[in-house]
Amino acid sequence: MDDVWKLIALLLAGFAGYVTYQQFKLGREKFKLDLFEKRFSVFAAVRKFLSQLATEGQVSIAQVLQVQASVAEASFLFESDINDYPDEIAKRALRMHAVQAKLKVASSGDDRSRLLEDDAAESTWIADQLSLLESKFAPYLKFHVWR
Repeated sequence: MDDVWKLIALLLAGFAGYVTYQQFKLGREKFKLDLFEKRFSVFAAVRKFLSQLATEGQVSIAQVLQVQASVAEASFLFESDINDYPDEIAKRALRMHAVQAKLKVASSGDDRSRLLEDDAAESTWIADQLSLLESKFAPYLKFHVWR
C-alpha cells in the first residue's frame, strides 16, 4: 500500500513539474509578445512620421517633437542600429524644416538654387527611408529571431 502512495506522490510531482515548465514557456512567450508590441509601436511611429513627411513634403517642429516622444523608449528595446535611426530621421527632418524656412525668404539666384537642391536631397532621403524601414526593423520584429 505504501508503494501505491509513493507512486501517486511521484506522479503528482511529475505533473506539477510539467505544469511548472509549461508556465515557464508561456511566460517566455508572453514576454516576447509584450516586447513585440512595444517594438512595433516604435516602428509604427517612425513609419507614420516618414509617411507624413513624404506625402506632405514639409515638417513642423511639433511633428518632430511628437515622434521623438513616441520613440523615446527605443533605447531600452533595440540595439544601437535602431536607437540612432529615429534621431537621424529627426535631424534630417529638422534640416528639411530649416531649408524650407530659408526658401521662403530667399531671393532668386544661386542661394535659392542651392536651397532647392538641399530640400530635394532631404525629401529624397526621407522618401527612401520608407522602403528601408521594414528591413531595418525586421530582425527585431520577427518572432523566431530575437535580439
